[in-house]
Amino acid sequence: MKVLVVGHGAREHAIAAALCRSPSRPRLFAYMATPNPGIKALVEDWKEGDLGDVASLLDYVARIRPRLVVFGPETPLAAGAVDALEERGVPCVGPKKALAQIEMDKSFMRDFMARNLGRGFPRWWVLSDLPAVERRLRECPDVVLKPLGLTGGKGVRVMGKQLSDIGQALRYAQGCLERDGAILIEERLEGEEFSLMVFTDGRKVLPMPLVQDYKYAYEGDKGPMTGGMGSYSCADHLLPFLGEGDAEAAFEIVKEAVVNLGREAGASYRGILYGQFMQTQDGPKVIEFNARFGDPEAMNVLSLLRTDPLEVFSSIAAGDLVDGVRFAKQATVCRYLVPEGYPESPRVGLRFSLPVEELSGLGVEVYFGSVSEADGMYVTTGSRSVALLTRGESPEAARALLDGVLERYSPPGLYFRRDIPKLPA
Repeated sequence: MKVLVVGHGAREHAIAAALCRSPSRPRLFAYMATPNPGIKALVEDWKEGDLGDVASLLDYVARIRPRLVVFGPETPLAAGAVDALEERGVPCVGPKKALAQIEMDKSFMRDFMARNLGRGFPRWWVLSDLPAVERRLRECPDVVLKPLGLTGGKGVRVMGKQLSDIGQALRYAQGCLERDGAILIEERLEGEEFSLMVFTDGRKVLPMPLVQDYKYAYEGDKGPMTGGMGSYSCADHLLPFLGEGDAEAAFEIVKEAVVNLGREAGASYRGILYGQFMQTQDGPKVIEFNARFGDPEAMNVLSLLRTDPLEVFSSIAAGDLVDGVRFAKQATVCRYLVPEGYPESPRVGLRFSLPVEELSGLGVEVYFGSVSEADGMYVTTGSRSVALLTRGESPEAARALLDGVLERYSPPGLYFRRDIPKLPA
């Protein structure tokens, strides 16, 4: 069976690696904006193209004739790639454009939650001029500023962290207003963040293990926001700060979102819905929804998936999600290695080596992100370079293994957060 994976990051490397574990041995292909060396090693053929260029993607699909297309990133979903492919009879894992609005438009996301869920969200305001922003900041200074559109996880600014005062906040807001015409301001939530991703065919909704992701660039949760510096999960598929009751409450919110999105759009949500939550004193509240796997969270959950990945993805696309998706009862720890200066001024062109086979023998999974290859070396291209993941009976055991590996093998010039995960004493 031919399967096309769309995307070129470590998340998509993890998707391709999971499909390679299928007993059905699918024939893999990839459509990537930049060639990922890890994905290239797993696929039969690949094409380089803009992820938002639906016509280019359709040309490649017409040539290779896959029986299934699995989307990794949000860009092609926002461009309507699923709509175009399904019109041509190509089954897809990923929602149509109208459903993907839940990620693409943060204003839509908050209005949708207010209309359909009535709970699980902070107070928010969508403002379209700078005087209104200034008034809101003076009345309610403990807030978060967010662009309305896609930012790759790097657009959020928190008052008191990335924004030191109202003047700095207004300068940031001005850029958002010029680009999007409006800006989202939200009440700042206090607590622990966590990620809950689900598989769904639009009717059936099955949860994946909970994951905690670390967005800040530097240790101690300092510095600018990133796409994610690392993440971990626990063997019981919960988290140390989250009990079964609150996990179930978060799951109910995601399930209701799936059903109501489908009702409003008149189409089934087929793919992955990812709820990023804050566990507060009042229970779990949604920070945002995403219409695809998280990154790095995809690596945590897909490394644990024991049900045939091809069966899971195929059943989603067919609208009949397989029952009882199983995950190994192990903990995982994932850390990204990034170029010095990431995310604001990352070092580009740094050459490094990594003994992938030797690391695999030590129990380390390697997923390549933003790197190219030249003369047998990997070369940084500006974003997160490579993710390393370990498994164990507990997060502490997985972390100990990863600490030892990084101490010995971490390439010079690449930075990683040593405090992932931060676990209770």
